[in-house]
Amino acid sequence: MNRSSSIRVLPALVLLLASMLACATPGSSAAPAEVILEPTVRPTLAEAALATLAAPTSPPTAAAGVTELASSAFRDDFDGTMDTGWTWFQSESPGYSLTHTPGWLRLNLSSGSFRGTTPPENVLVRPAPTGDFSMGTFLRFSPHNNFEFAGLAVVFDDHSDLQFGRGGCFLEAPTPECIGDGLYFDNIQNGSAEGGNFATPALLGLDYLLRLERQGNAYTASFSTDGSNWQPIGSHTVDKAPVSIGLIAAQSTVASPYADFDYFEMESQ
Repeated sequence: MNRSSSIRVLPALVLLLASMLACATPGSSAAPAEVILEPTVRPTLAEAALATLAAPTSPPTAAAGVTELASSAFRDDFDGTMDTGWTWFQSESPGYSLTHTPGWLRLNLSSGSFRGTTPPENVLVRPAPTGDFSMGTFLRFSPHNNFEFAGLAVVFDDHSDLQFGRGGCFLEAPTPECIGDGLYFDNIQNGSAEGGNFATPALLGLDYLLRLERQGNAYTASFSTDGSNWQPIGSHTVDKAPVSIGLIAAQSTVASPYADFDYFEMESQ
């Protein structure tokens, strides 16, 4: 190739190189058809939620405040929600709150009692285990009127239960079974009390941990103030299977009382 030919080819090479550089500059031309560009508009939260619902799901987890345990155990800490296994014994919407004191379940004391013809409404229950079990709660409640009661309950039918908790019995003439503000363990069958109630004085301003254990047909109640040292107060024997277990707040003659429960736990044995 002679010099004149080289001169003619040089401009052509320059033009070719310029064209290639222009195509490589970001934003200088449209992307090839086979390249999918990322959308500039992000999906809304609602659209993202719909997409999540449409996607394969993993096994459900427990609601907040509900501790997942072995199949033989259960615990609800009442941290803003309640486990779906709970039901109300009588009323569909009795008075309660999960927000008044965060981390606690507040139950308004209803009227009615298993002792008599009108069962209480504010009894929060779940199915009872078929065999032996232990259940417990941490109760904050001080009774101020006659017969007010809050605590643990084992329900056998509409007029039969075992109930262990704190109550008030303020008769003018105290008896061994009516000691004012105290811990009481009642056995109510067919609307009537059977056996003693193991009345134990409660200290004003002190909260109590309660535990109720079943061994066969025998039920034993214990209490603690520190979670380490437990004091049994008595036992009852019931010769029929329980239907449900849970928490009770009832036997009130006025509209204002309430009881607070920090948690409920159960373990089959």
